[in-house]
Amino acid sequence: MSLSRRTLFTGSAALAALAAAGCGASTTSSGATPETTGPVVFGISGPKTGVNAEYGKAWDQGFAIALEEINAAGGVGGRQVQLKWEDSQADPKQSVPIAEKFVADPSIIAELGDFASGASMAASSVYQDNKLVQFGFTNSNPKFTDGGDRMWTTSLTQDYYQKANVDGVVKGGVKKVSVYYLQTDWGKTSFDSFSTYAKQKNLEIVYSSPIQPDGKDFRPVLIKGRDANPDAVVHIGYAPDGGLLVKQLRDVGFTKPFFGGQITQQFIDVGGEAAEGTILHDTFLVSDPNPRVADFVAKYRKKFNTDPGFFQVSAYDALNLIVQAAKAGGATRDGVFKGLSGGKPFSTVLLGDFTFNASRRPDDVPLKTIVVKGGKFVVGG
Repeated sequence: MSLSRRTLFTGSAALAALAAAGCGASTTSSGATPETTGPVVFGISGPKTGVNAEYGKAWDQGFAIALEEINAAGGVGGRQVQLKWEDSQADPKQSVPIAEKFVADPSIIAELGDFASGASMAASSVYQDNKLVQFGFTNSNPKFTDGGDRMWTTSLTQDYYQKANVDGVVKGGVKKVSVYYLQTDWGKTSFDSFSTYAKQKNLEIVYSSPIQPDGKDFRPVLIKGRDANPDAVVHIGYAPDGGLLVKQLRDVGFTKPFFGGQITQQFIDVGGEAAEGTILHDTFLVSDPNPRVADFVAKYRKKFNTDPGFFQVSAYDALNLIVQAAKAGGATRDGVFKGLSGGKPFSTVLLGDFTFNASRRPDDVPLKTIVVKGGKFVVGG
């Protein structure tokens, strides 16, 4: 997946001088003086290197399109929008010092990220204590927004996804499954949700095993799962591990249905022919005839000469939404919070026009059944 590095950074000497002088402006709880002139800045904490770097690349691309459109339309009250990126590798050990850096920077009026729920949640108390909105737009852990009223997300919860996952598996006539899930907080929480709903639907888990995100040889546990004689295999993870897992699963002779992977080109590239027939459930597909989706896909193809995935459009939506909040409430930390809390609908590609629920999340979003056919993701039955 190619990457156009269009991320913008700020550091104006004039703004620094204004912050140092104070100019009689109010201060944040961290003691930093908020900016009221110059660019409107959002901090981005996410993976640019490491095992999750592919998702940072996807974010970069979605942000790039959003930035161009937002700034061409006048930014926020005539002020241009800029981003300050910090590479967390989606690691909690790195997301916390990044949060401390962001809350101490008076130019940053909201933070977007981190990619992994665990990395975001480790830093949530820093953002909450300093009243800086943490917009974890890919954070599906249901406990993410428990961190405080400054935690917001457009991500559906793991419970929501796994209920749909179980329903889809059962709908296919499957009675018994072997399940593989990432050995991470996200993976374990998702597996727990899957297990809960599986019991409710009388779906038997005949074998289960965690897998390492950077694992290279899953065959020992795949053979055990195969020998448990399941009707299907379920994978709860990301694109790199999913692609390798389905490839090795077919290598050990399992020919029955595979539910898993991720709707990214990387999954198809890694899985190759073995990815054919994979079944997934999600909100985005490039062939969706919805005008908003079609418009975004056309813009993305023109700029990057390839198709976007879920994470590109999620980043595009997140930046547009946080800008809508800043326009509604004011381009300050408190203004962004007020804009999000106003109860008015926000316009997105993935979710259409929606309002946040009491948990500061969307809900009642239908998921599509998607299959890999001919090396592409298409709408399934």
